[in-house]
Amino acid sequence: MTGLVDAARSGDADARAALFGAYLPLVYNVVGRGLHGHADVDDVVQETMLRAMRALPELREPERFRSWIVAIAIRQMHDHRRRNKAALARHTQVADATDVPDPVGDLAELAVDRQTLSRAGSDLLEASQWLSDEQRRTLALWWQETAGQLTRAEVAEALHLSVPHTAVRIQRMKAKLEVAVGVLAAWRARPRCAELESLAGSRRGLPEGRLLTRLDRHVTQCPRCGAAVARRSIDDLPIRIGALAVPAALVAAIPGLVGRHAAAPGPVSSLLGTLHHALARISAKSATVAVGATATLAVVIGVTVHQLPPHSHGTEAAPGPVRTAGAPHQPGGRASSGTPSATPTTASRSYSGVATADYYVAPTGDDTNPGTLARPFATLPRAVAEARPGQTVAVRGGTYRPATTIALTSSGTAGHRITVSNYRDEKPVFDGSGIPATGTVIAQSGGHVTVQGIEIVDSPGHPYVCTSCHDDVLARIAVHGNAQTALVLHGAGTRDNLVLDSDFYDNHETGSTGGHVNGLVFNDGSGGGNRVRGCRMYDNSGDGVDLSGFGDAVTVEHSWAFGNGVNRWGIATFSGGGSGFKLGGDAGLRVAHVATDSAAWDNAGFGFTETGGAGTPRLTNDTAYRNGAAGFAFVHSAAVLRRDLALANHPDDWLGALARHTGNSWDLSGWTTAVLHTADADSATAARGRDGQLPGTSFLGNSKDPSIGAVLTS
Repeated sequence: MTGLVDAARSGDADARAALFGAYLPLVYNVVGRGLHGHADVDDVVQETMLRAMRALPELREPERFRSWIVAIAIRQMHDHRRRNKAALARHTQVADATDVPDPVGDLAELAVDRQTLSRAGSDLLEASQWLSDEQRRTLALWWQETAGQLTRAEVAEALHLSVPHTAVRIQRMKAKLEVAVGVLAAWRARPRCAELESLAGSRRGLPEGRLLTRLDRHVTQCPRCGAAVARRSIDDLPIRIGALAVPAALVAAIPGLVGRHAAAPGPVSSLLGTLHHALARISAKSATVAVGATATLAVVIGVTVHQLPPHSHGTEAAPGPVRTAGAPHQPGGRASSGTPSATPTTASRSYSGVATADYYVAPTGDDTNPGTLARPFATLPRAVAEARPGQTVAVRGGTYRPATTIALTSSGTAGHRITVSNYRDEKPVFDGSGIPATGTVIAQSGGHVTVQGIEIVDSPGHPYVCTSCHDDVLARIAVHGNAQTALVLHGAGTRDNLVLDSDFYDNHETGSTGGHVNGLVFNDGSGGGNRVRGCRMYDNSGDGVDLSGFGDAVTVEHSWAFGNGVNRWGIATFSGGGSGFKLGGDAGLRVAHVATDSAAWDNAGFGFTETGGAGTPRLTNDTAYRNGAAGFAFVHSAAVLRRDLALANHPDDWLGALARHTGNSWDLSGWTTAVLHTADADSATAARGRDGQLPGTSFLGNSKDPSIGAVLTS
């Protein structure tokens, strides 16, 4: 891009056309968001582009072009606001000066749904009208930052602030947005709180900041309003904001206009007139929000599980033991051993990881560094120790070889999570081979933390242990080739955690009985609200999922366990016998674990079982296929089984007198393997897509009654 800027500065008409055409969408979106769709957006954009064209020959640092043109846009937005307020004041009677309408507009008008935006995006757009001019400009830049179009340093430069000061300003802007989103949620509630409506109606003459504070105070104290508000951080919202469509006539006009005036960059009156003429042909509504496959920006904030789909697989791992036929490629692959660039290029609008962060870690970093993108830390504990609630740590690609346990003990808050994520589409791998057999690669505790997009391999000890974690999200984690259970969550107070879109596979102990090493375990602890969703546990020497020994219900949704307990390493004394899902509790524990829309196949032991517990597990729309023992084995518990499918197991069901079962395949006639669309598991074990979800497949789907059994699609 620097070469293009240099060519444009020297008067190359083609280079100028390409340069300003490439940056027109960025400028249009910064201004469009900053002015909140004001009718003058086109005018401000055109003035920004013209000033940039005129000043381009004076730009001394071509590498700063992006932040330079954004800074021009910010100045033009500021001038526009100042002119509008002055003009409004001139046309307002002195006696009515305190009643000048504020930019918020009527509260009822704010609550109107915009069908072209997702719910979360609409809420933020509506709520942003409560922001000050300065905060709205900050919001416009922050949106571009989260979309990967600007770095934090470029945002800071555009605002003429330091990076730390910029972080503070962004946090304050988010805090006000959260308040406004909550007020809007209470306003939309039906029936609406009469006192809230009365407060909003008495707003005349009250500055919008004080009005918002008054409404928020009421919403916080009012039980009816409070019930309608889900107090969440802006960082927790899965947002899809459409890119503002640049008027087609303006896009088409720029190459010719730039070429026509490139040789004489001084006078721009004719260019200005031509642009005005082009824009005059565009209706005021042409610059609307364009939502679609090519116009939607995925703006990801914190751990959502959605703001952050996994990358496509990279290089293959070195050949290992033979896996289940058609087993997936290594999720995430082994990262390249190459050193990540200190200044990566922006390749796309969305990434598998975070586009920018407060602190950075890289294999070539140094813990004496300040933790910036250019001078990153070397270790994850160093970065996490610096992170405060609401901040993000980006882990650069490459291989990390810790010699001691990585202790993650920091906590965020309910409104401001701490996020640890891979950087953009890079692949960080933690090689645990230097950890002792009695050690742990990552030991996490605390709460309100998101960890995503990392891989852990080759540890003789435990790869990942979460002790008394709460409100944590573990997403897109690949743990394989280790000698102990891939992921363990245990301890009192283990509650409200989500394990999402992760893969735990090929874990076993070498040189003994295989170690009965499991994929995912909840044990020796208690706490409600824990969930496992969209995960695969396969080819482990023990079980896929083991919930026995955990005192409260865990919910497993749309997850698959296959090929567990099978000796694929040639271990002569292998004990094996692993099952897919163990949903029971140890003796004395009566737990109601839940399994929904999940599947277990080709395990050496049971598909789904209680492990001898006497609880009340609930299984709905699950499938057990071709397991070495019973598909559904609930002999001692009061299990409730509905619309489950079992075929080609040994036997399909083994149920005791306490179990209740209705509408399952074994309760009905005519169910054989002939009703399956396909028994070939290859498509089900394909690599995950960029969205991080399980691959869609017809495997184990049936032609007899699709309402019975799991649906193995995303």
